[in-house]
Amino acid sequence: MRGAVPLAAIALLASACGSTPGTATEVNGTRITTAEVQELAGAQCDLRKQLVKNGQAPAASASRVRQESLEVLMDTELSHQFGESEGIKVNPALAKALFEQVKPLFEPLPEQSRNVFLDVFEGWSEGRAILVQAGGEALGQPVSPTNIQQALDAGVQARESWLEDADIKTDPSFAPGKDGFPSYGSGSASRAVSDFAKGSAAQEQDPAWVNGLPAKQKCG
Repeated sequence: MRGAVPLAAIALLASACGSTPGTATEVNGTRITTAEVQELAGAQCDLRKQLVKNGQAPAASASRVRQESLEVLMDTELSHQFGESEGIKVNPALAKALFEQVKPLFEPLPEQSRNVFLDVFEGWSEGRAILVQAGGEALGQPVSPTNIQQALDAGVQARESWLEDADIKTDPSFAPGKDGFPSYGSGSASRAVSDFAKGSAAQEQDPAWVNGLPAKQKCG
């Protein structure tokens, strides 16, 4: 769950139609481009191929991967905006520790895709650190290895309250829900990168349907 943005779906779609060409979404005035989404989606396809090869994940449609990629970019941007609005600065040590947990996933990938992931998830890890710090403050507890997940969950809840006033305009091609996020499933903004890569938090796609897609329309 991410918190409901008070915008009707029809108004959201109408406003998105008038956005700058090449814009996947605008979150509180900050633009995320379709080129950024496509770059991350291409890297995710390389990762998914590795996961499929190792029997760790099923193939997915390219459109689903594109939606997942946008969700990660939106999640990261909104976490940074939330931190700025609440005066929460990134704890470099915490962000580095979170980044080191996901970094090994990208090491086997081709250089270009690896670099895309490293760049995107460095920012993502900083966003996670902001949420953990916000959660620790909400709980009134110092963050430690024993309560980091509890702090993250509390931070996500705090950000959801803040998101109620967010202005999100997403291109209709990403099938946005009322909150502006891609509406492919019940994915949580707090899910781990491994879940993002595997799509395990999203509504399951029919493997037979995915396997029947043309090669250019699927990943894995």
